[in-house]
Amino acid sequence: MVAQSNPGESIKRLTPAHAESIIACFHRVYGDSYANEIYYDRALLTQALTDASIRSIGGFLDGKLVGHMAMTTRDPQAGTAELGNTVVDPDARGTGLAWRIAAALTEWTLECGYTGYVHYPTTDHHIMQRQSVKSGIETGLMMGYIPAETDGQVRESASPKRGAATIVYEQLTQNDPKEGYLPSVYFDRISNMTEACGLSRQWEEGRQPDGKTVVEIYESNRRGLSRIHTKHIGEDFLKTLNAADTRQPCHQLDLLLSDPGIDQAVTNALELGWVFCGWLPGFSSHDILRLQKFDPAQTELNPGVVNPTAIQLLNDIQQGL
Repeated sequence: MVAQSNPGESIKRLTPAHAESIIACFHRVYGDSYANEIYYDRALLTQALTDASIRSIGGFLDGKLVGHMAMTTRDPQAGTAELGNTVVDPDARGTGLAWRIAAALTEWTLECGYTGYVHYPTTDHHIMQRQSVKSGIETGLMMGYIPAETDGQVRESASPKRGAATIVYEQLTQNDPKEGYLPSVYFDRISNMTEACGLSRQWEEGRQPDGKTVVEIYESNRRGLSRIHTKHIGEDFLKTLNAADTRQPCHQLDLLLSDPGIDQAVTNALELGWVFCGWLPGFSSHDILRLQKFDPAQTELNPGVVNPTAIQLLNDIQQGL
């Protein structure tokens, strides 16, 4: 627990017993429109809090949960955590509660041994975008990631289309050096990001894929998202990628930068209309290169990015790079 800043306020690490209160908080802010289905399912949320795949910090006012932020563990081999799922009750906004919850969650992230974290500021919030680069580095832009139907504090724009979110990496402690492979088309971009983040990377030249491609597919109808995590790039990558395509309006393809076949995989993906999405340092057993496809008819193609890196990324994405 951290010291309270306002009378009646407390910041706590949440337990499975808080699942119902978390769900109620999300309902008050988003109704039934929040894109992450686990925050409406008591059994799933209770289990996630029990097995620590989700670690939540809550802000309380006079005993009532009025703020929430979570650390999500998607890969036990990852050195980077994912922070987000932030919600603040309307009655508690403007008090700085979100920043105090974030500070407590960052402290917990360090205790868990993570060397950094990523988070995803929505482009509908200019203040959040500017704040995010005071200590973090923008490494991506996820187009169409925010469903148009999202109510509450996320979609402040009047656009009826799907919104975007930046990817921001923040280093907490010294990161171990890594060796990996970069596709030639993104070599300069990711090399520059690596330097900006202060990370030690030795990039090598890849080689032709071999064997069979192995992928895992995550799909969320509520978010309208399909994400393909590639565990091995094989000779049949193009065929596998074609077969894995779904009807969701937002698609993401995650490629491990430890896979020597990544250059060929990116070439194949670009031929099929995929474009750059982001670089996620240490997000799995190695860094992740994320590519994306999105339905332009359902996507806000000119989201309100404000920082120089995100503006450049948007220009490149618009050009199909």
